[in-house]
Amino acid sequence: MPDRPKATKGSNTPNKVVAELKTLLIGYARQEIVTPLTQLGRTLKLGILGGLSIGVGLVFLAVAGLRLLQTEASGVFDGNMSALPYVAVLIGVVAVLAAAVVVRARMSRGGHQ
Repeated sequence: MPDRPKATKGSNTPNKVVAELKTLLIGYARQEIVTPLTQLGRTLKLGILGGLSIGVGLVFLAVAGLRLLQTEASGVFDGNMSALPYVAVLIGVVAVLAAAVVVRARMSRGGHQ
């Protein structure tokens, strides 16, 4: 059996090993946990802000379309047809939302087909 060299004094003391392990674990945690979570937070903030903006814009557009149908075509939608502008606006909003879902699905697949 070969002789092991004697360790020099203070080269690998338990305190030094624990300090190096602590430094290594903190660096790893920053690199693999904290940094990706910070980037995810930024992305989520922008996504939520964009979604809210589109939602508010769609509501304003729907109200404007309803107002347009009710004021400009005032004689057409009287009596039994008074609910028709609401149905038309609802169909328009559903069409816009469906188009958004289709575009999002294509983007998540990674290309055009």
